[in-house]
Amino acid sequence: MRKMILISLLLISLISCVAGVSTTPDNYNIPRSFDLGKNYYDVYGSPDLNATIIGSNELERDQTATLNIDIMNRGKLLGFENDRTPSGEDEMYAARTEMDLESAIVDAKNVVASLSTDPDSPIEIKSISQQAGSIKSGENALAPVKFDIKVDKKAKAGEYNLYLNLSYDYQKNVQISNADAAAQTYDVSRWYGMMSQSQILKIKVKQQADFEIVNTTGSIYQGEDNIIEIEIKNTGDDEARNVKAIINPSDPLSTTDSMAFLSNIEPGSTAVAKIKIKADSEAVPKLYGVDTVVRYETPEGDIKYLDTLQAPVEVKESGLFERLFGWLS
Repeated sequence: MRKMILISLLLISLISCVAGVSTTPDNYNIPRSFDLGKNYYDVYGSPDLNATIIGSNELERDQTATLNIDIMNRGKLLGFENDRTPSGEDEMYAARTEMDLESAIVDAKNVVASLSTDPDSPIEIKSISQQAGSIKSGENALAPVKFDIKVDKKAKAGEYNLYLNLSYDYQKNVQISNADAAAQTYDVSRWYGMMSQSQILKIKVKQQADFEIVNTTGSIYQGEDNIIEIEIKNTGDDEARNVKAIINPSDPLSTTDSMAFLSNIEPGSTAVAKIKIKADSEAVPKLYGVDTVVRYETPEGDIKYLDTLQAPVEVKESGLFERLFGWLS
């Protein structure tokens, strides 16, 4: 038979990025259509959402990635308590119907997920809040929520916290009215509340090598070449093996030997790349930046290239002595 459903719905929007326990807003008002004096049962329980990262949670420095987060509802009914004893066939039918419908208290509706980090975290969240739909007890969200994140290029290896906040509606109470046991019809009013849950997820930044140029020795006179020593330090937290410095000077500088082999560099250690660089005779005397790329192998055997570094190289003006006897150098 056709059931006449009258729904009284109150939705309150609440999104919080602060870690904490599940809460219900204090300013929630009971709909006018609700008469607690006609309530047969009080039901105990609530949704309980739990999130996990799908796939690896390990990232590298300067990496942009999409996190796929699965959400499951583990909400359980904790019990019923009789609030009013029904009398007569119609009220008994209404009481049974109310008990059946009250079990939806453990279902989460209109789930909204947001992600945040600590203020000093090297992890940047690049996505806004995501809709996860409704999740019944014992089920997962229809699809994972996706957040784009970016790891700072100077991030230290280690674990970092991500704070996932989940806010949602849930059915707080049900009232049955106009029950007709013979006709098997009734009207229903639902009272909705809001809850918020927070959970900490972990992201790991891998150990890896990193480099910086700490010193450049040597200078070049106009129209001449010279051996320039570029001191490179491994500022990371992993060994770099079979390191090569690839030098790419631009006009007015040039080289016929663009690669230096540096072997292995332990964390905190330095190595010196020696490269012969020539300055054009028309080069303006000043400090030039020479593009330097570091190629290395990880302990696992993967080949990596570091972003271009700048090696400062000075070009000096040729004096009389350099013009007359520069060929002796």
